[in-house]
Amino acid sequence: MTSICKFLSFVFFLLRFSARSKSHLFAATLLLFFLNVFTSFSQETVKPQIVKKIPHDIKAFTQGFIVDRGIFYESTGLYGNSSLRKYNAHSGKLIRKILLEDKFFAEGLTLLNDKLYQLTWKSGIMFVYDKTTFEIEKILRYSGDGWGLTNNKKYLVMSDGSNILKFRDPRTLRTIRSIAITYNGVPVNNLNELEFVGSEIWANIWKSDLVACIDSITGELVRWIDFSSISERTGSEDVLNGIAYDKVEDRIFVTGKFWDAIYEISINGL
Repeated sequence: MTSICKFLSFVFFLLRFSARSKSHLFAATLLLFFLNVFTSFSQETVKPQIVKKIPHDIKAFTQGFIVDRGIFYESTGLYGNSSLRKYNAHSGKLIRKILLEDKFFAEGLTLLNDKLYQLTWKSGIMFVYDKTTFEIEKILRYSGDGWGLTNNKKYLVMSDGSNILKFRDPRTLRTIRSIAITYNGVPVNNLNELEFVGSEIWANIWKSDLVACIDSITGELVRWIDFSSISERTGSEDVLNGIAYDKVEDRIFVTGKFWDAIYEISINGL
């Protein structure tokens, strides 16, 4: 209803503008464009249903979130408080936690070939861990910001806050290819935490309740998922920022920064 009201307000603005300026063609063109965008957004937006609620550390500034064989792995950020954690995926009970050096702000996380890959925001450093012991096995370097991270079983896929996703060699971080993410031809920026769900890449949009479902080949946005009904956001920091897909049991989990819960969700038709 809010979206409809905003759209109607814009329509009335255009009508007033055209009446004053007598630029009817201009107003009509803009109106048709935004009507098309609004209609597409409405048709391509779905909402989740809660299946299960699992406790989550309300002090965790979630930056990366994955699930594997009954275990949640989480990367949390902030200087002086960044960590790598693992929890029991059924109870939410903490099993292991290590802190990073105070100079690092941890970001995205993914699991590939039994190795955990963890980004840092501004340091240009990626840590590679043994997933069981959390021992650092390798340090890789890259340029630019590190935001979200996932993989397609062969390459790491990385976001930097723009609308570009980079596919990188997990041994060297050499960029293999890049895709630009667009919706109706418009760049979709602020791509943050990432997760492969089937052949799609799901990316939460920073400081919003939206997740973009992206064609991993073309970069076209397939649909939006609106998580406003379960969001725990009250300010600018406690935003949706964790998507985990259980490939074995075909289950999806989401959480956010400073949220007190992890939600298993389902989406009709998916």
